[in-house]
Parts: sequence; structure tokens; C-alpha cells
Amino acid sequence: MLFQPGASFPGLPREGFDVFGIKSHEQRRLAILDVIHPALKLLADDLLASLNPRATEPLHAHLPQLNWPRGYRSFCTWLVLSRETHGYQEGAQLNVGVHADQVAVRLGWDTAADAFGRFEFLSRHADLGRDLIEVAGEQSLALRVFAAAPWPEGSTLVFESPVKLSESFDEVRRRGVWWEIGRRYPVPDALDHVCSPELGREAAEILGALLPIYERISGE
Repeated sequence: MLFQPGASFPGLPREGFDVFGIKSHEQRRLAILDVIHPALKLLADDLLASLNPRATEPLHAHLPQLNWPRGYRSFCTWLVLSRETHGYQEGAQLNVGVHADQVAVRLGWDTAADAFGRFEFLSRHADLGRDLIEVAGEQSLALRVFAAAPWPEGSTLVFESPVKLSESFDEVRRRGVWWEIGRRYPVPDALDHVCSPELGREAAEILGALLPIYERISGE
């Protein structure tokens, strides 16, 4: 599904990836908000225009202030589309994440969320798992699990597979703090791509394909 006519997202700013290397936490946080978030806000507007006509309930856009919880040391930022007006962290997220070394378009979970256990059960034992693998194949997506790591990395990719769904949950139980299904764009290899409007068009297609699964999960 492509953007509606008049899409305004130009791509992410090239200088945005440099701000993650600022040593001062507060200066880094403010630079992320100043340099990266304006582009993510444009992307949010475009994605809402594309996805909300297909959604059974309105989606809302969320951009973090990167100042919670107290002491959090920002190593990335993100755009979330969620049914929730507040508290989107408690459920599944349609998410575009921007890190120093990657951009990711995904349906993701904070694995500490209470609802993640039910999602895992349905994925392992019901047809939700089949649907996840089917979408992964159609959209060239992969299942990934990340573990926590000290700043400046902030997270470490510990599992990646297009098909091994049960194994991804096994890895979550060992050490994963974030689970996702999506497409990952490594930086700097994909820098030209993520700094172009094409990222927005692909994000609309990927998140549009994941929207029915997101709605099913959110409705459970």
C-alpha cells in the first residue's frame, strides 16, 4: 500500500545518525528531538493518512521525549502507531525505530509487557503463528529478538530468522527484552535508502501488511 498523494516525508536526515554519538546524555536527547523527530513527525502524518482508512479503530502517533524512566540513556528513538492514546508500551506496537546502526520498520513488543505472554501462547499454539510467518514471507520480513546492553549500544541482536517463530520465543525467555517482526535497514549500508522518501513508502506497505495482525492482537 503506497502513501496517499501529497506525502510529505522526505526521508530521515543524514546528520541524524551522528547525534547518537554525542556523549552528554541531555545534549544527545535534545539533539535527537531537534534533528530526527521533525522527520518522524512527517512520517507519522503520512502513515496515519495511509493506514487509518484501513484500521477498524483510529491509530495514534507517539514520539518519545526520551526522559523516562529516570536515568534512561537514549541510544535510539522511535515512532509508534497505536490504538492507545496513552500507555502504548503495554501492548504490541507498529513501530519505526531509528538507531545509530539501523532503521527498523516492525511490529514489536516490550517482552516485559503483561500481554506478551498471551501473544506468545497464541503464536505458538494457534493460527496467529502461521499468519506471522505468512506475512514475513510475503513482505521479506524477519523475526528478531534483542537483549539489553550497556550504553552506547543499548541493545544487542541475539536472534534473527524469517521462519523460526518458536525459537524466537525461546530466546526471549533466555535473555530477550524486545521481540519484533519487521524489516531492518543497516546503517551505513542502507543510508541512501533510509534518507529518501522510499523509506516512507516501504513503511506504509510493511505496516499495512502487519495491521491486521496488530488489530487481532490488540483485540484479544
